[in-house]
Amino acid sequence: MRIPVHSITTKLLLLFFFVGLASVALVGFYSFYSARQAIVKRTMDQLISVRAVKKQQIEYFFAEKTRNLEFLVRSNDMKMLAEYYNKPELQGKNRLNPQPEGEPGSKEKRKSLSEASENILSYFRTYGFSNLYLLTGGSNLPDILTLDSNPGLNECPYQKLMAIRKEFVGSDPVRIYDLFKRRKNDTLPVCLMAGAISDGSGHLTGVAVLEISSSEINRIMLQNNSRIGLGQSGEAYLVGDDYLMRSESRFISHSVLNTKVNSLSARKAISSQTGAVETSDYRNIQVFSAFEPLNIPGLRWIVLVEIDYAESLVPVNRLRNDILLVSVVILIFILGLARLISKMISQPLISLKNAAVKTGMGDFNSHVDVKSTDEIGSLAGTFNTMIDRIREERERRLSAVYDGQELERQRVSRELHDGLGQKLIGAKLQMENCEGQDYPCLQKTFGEIKNVFGSLIEETRQISNDLMPPALNELGLDHALENLCSTASRQSNLEIAFSSHGLNESPDNKTIVYLYRIAQEGLNNAIRHSGAKDISMQLIENRDNLILILEDDGIGFELEQSEPGSGNGLYNMAERARILGGTLNIETGPGKGATIRVKIPRHK
Repeated sequence: MRIPVHSITTKLLLLFFFVGLASVALVGFYSFYSARQAIVKRTMDQLISVRAVKKQQIEYFFAEKTRNLEFLVRSNDMKMLAEYYNKPELQGKNRLNPQPEGEPGSKEKRKSLSEASENILSYFRTYGFSNLYLLTGGSNLPDILTLDSNPGLNECPYQKLMAIRKEFVGSDPVRIYDLFKRRKNDTLPVCLMAGAISDGSGHLTGVAVLEISSSEINRIMLQNNSRIGLGQSGEAYLVGDDYLMRSESRFISHSVLNTKVNSLSARKAISSQTGAVETSDYRNIQVFSAFEPLNIPGLRWIVLVEIDYAESLVPVNRLRNDILLVSVVILIFILGLARLISKMISQPLISLKNAAVKTGMGDFNSHVDVKSTDEIGSLAGTFNTMIDRIREERERRLSAVYDGQELERQRVSRELHDGLGQKLIGAKLQMENCEGQDYPCLQKTFGEIKNVFGSLIEETRQISNDLMPPALNELGLDHALENLCSTASRQSNLEIAFSSHGLNESPDNKTIVYLYRIAQEGLNNAIRHSGAKDISMQLIENRDNLILILEDDGIGFELEQSEPGSGNGLYNMAERARILGGTLNIETGPGKGATIRVKIPRHK
């Protein structure tokens, strides 16, 4: 089905539709992207806020454990145990759960050692340590004693503890060691913290090693509650410089030291950068990610806080759907309003068009009935006025044509009646008088009748010349005008001068006839009405125009209108000049004579 785009109603509907569509689309896209940017910014701000909290919590956790260990290694109980188990007779036993009661010494000494062991065990259990190892003896072959009765020495590899003991000197602070698996299938790796034990003179007497389970770290990092700001897909987790997880994933079980995180945010954070980006996570899912390195001595860990891209933009998608729905409703409303307005605008214009078509077909009785007071109403009023003027002008032109024809007929009729008619009647009477006359009388009468017929022929030629002078086609316009002036001068007994200048090429027949009729009409008016004594006519041709000038020194007249055409004669002259594409100007006034100037372009 072809849409009639040429219809003004259709064009207005399309205009309103596309303007409305563009406006709604612009506002919709702006609202959508503004809301999207706002939600993305809010999500990033929220992730950064959670990242700061988690970073603070995990750093505080290790700082607190460091203070606990420092307090423990400075305690008299720990120094007493280290001094006791450094005795030569107790070296190299690698015992679990030492029982001071079985060791040599006084009863009071054994009681003090037992109380010290209980105090230490109570302390590290209270502060959430999984195990406590006391490394005494030399660095080459230290004694490794566990002060907890639960896990046993085999839970922490002997080589790991040996390496820690060898590293320590008396001035060493507390050291933190990264997570490691105590066994191959260990699902809860541990983190070790080691602190130096010194005697009163500052000599190293042992190293206290505390074991922290990864479950303690997971208790801080792992969040499964959707109401804390991370929704259904958000999580916070730790990653080491080997890109392996140091805290449990929300989505993958037993991920600590098993799941590798090689995302853009992880690489940036490990290279000591802080920020937030949109990237893919370790599950290859698009996420918003906030990252930052941790400031924990001995650990090159980073904290990542992430939430799925799809979940974050759920409000944006909901807003997009709402915008589309509202846009459709607005467009329907705009189309309805556009149809109403387009009809209000197009109906008067259609009426104007139909009236103009009827006028073009010759019906000058069409009127547009428009009651509005806007520009269209003014246009309709102007159109109605124009139709009335066209009708009046048409009637005037027809009247001028008919009047001109009638005057010409009257002139021809008068000349035929007064001239030819009278002479024919005289000839008839002369012939009737010949009845019964003798031959000499008849011969005389026939001679008179012969003269009458010669005069009739001459007068008939004169009438024919007036109607269409043969000199126009035979001799040209200038000779025809010169003959016209000579004949008019002879008949009116007035001085009529004619001159031509620069006429090189003969104009076309239409120009010749029209200019001749203009000159004939103007000359007749001057002879009959001006009372002039001298009349002059000039025909001038220049590069662009053909100019006819008719001047007289008569009484002049008042122009009834600003344009020529107050009478039928002048009107016909002006119309002929207009048809040739030229102009007719009249300069006159009472007692000033008259000058008629006709200018016709040569290309016509």
